Amino acid sequence: MEFQEEPPRNVEDARESIAAERIAEDIASLGEKAKSNIAEATETAKAHARRIANRQKDVGADTLGEVAGAVRGAARALESGMPQVASYVHGAAARLDEVAGTLRRQSVDELIEGIGSFARAQPALFFGGAALAGFALTRFLKSSGHRAGQGWRQANARGQ
Repeated sequence: MEFQEEPPRNVEDARESIAAERIAEDIASLGEKAKSNIAEATETAKAHARRIANRQKDVGADTLGEVAGAVRGAARALESGMPQVASYVHGAAARLDEVAGTLRRQSVDELIEGIGSFARAQPALFFGGAALAGFALTRFLKSSGHRAGQGWRQANARGQ
């Protein structure tokens, strides 16, 4: 009977320990790479969202400027018959111009910070205004959709 010598248990344990350490290092390295990739993707998404928000902010400012111009025109039409009302309407147009200017001057981050500060200082007024704006937007969208639907039906009726 041949006797085979087994390697000492300490050497085998040392090999297993080294392998476990390498696996742990590889896992830690993968974790760090994953964190880095997630951070990079997050920053890319934030930058993209910020660009979109800035574009929309500029469009909103332009639209408010146009609305202010229309309100000013309505005020001029009221000046001869109702000068007191025209004065209020001119004031509303001036406020719209101010808001449009604020939108143009401030960054998205500054606007969000300002809205947050206002919401913390005046929560009831903030939520009331948000609800009112929501109702107005819903009404506008419903009326716009209704008109768009009428245009589609009219085009179909003409065979277009």
